[in-house]
Amino acid sequence: MSDYKDIIRKPETLNWFKAALGMKITRDCLLDIVKVVIKECYDNIRIEIEKQRDGVLRSIVCNTCSTANVLHCNPENKCCNHGKCVFHKTDKTKKCPYNLCHKICEQIVKQHRFCNHNRLESCKGPTWINTDATLWCYDPWQIAKCYLSKDGYTDKNSAEETDFAGIINVIINCEYFQKYFKDDLTPFN
Repeated sequence: MSDYKDIIRKPETLNWFKAALGMKITRDCLLDIVKVVIKECYDNIRIEIEKQRDGVLRSIVCNTCSTANVLHCNPENKCCNHGKCVFHKTDKTKKCPYNLCHKICEQIVKQHRFCNHNRLESCKGPTWINTDATLWCYDPWQIAKCYLSKDGYTDKNSAEETDFAGIINVIINCEYFQKYFKDDLTPFN
């Protein structure tokens, strides 16, 4: 036990503790901001969808489309493997009954900083495996989860459950956050 006390007292160890505490404090400070901006991003997505030629009113909501229903089977979407994937095994791609979920999906792609905005099928950006499309109209954090890395965030259903790296990923990967920064966030990924 005395060996551990000696390790804890070392300056290098104390610096690691200070760094961890600094990350926790920074994450906690960013948490409320990220939640507000993601809600604003969701509202903006709905406004953009309503403005489209065959737009869907903001009052319309859907909870019937699963993520697999909205996505095309494609190994580059980080959910599928070559051939028949597990993700699409039970749920086939189908049209949203309200013509809404596919439009939300397109808007998520448009907001992703590192995505080819012209081709949804070949988009490598959003991490669809993290999100639950049945909740897109009710929970803006489900949209934020598309901007997280694919590992370790599937079960994180709120900003409060998300670690420092996840919060930073949302800020960097979702272009909507760029309007709150003077510097370009693109080089940080």
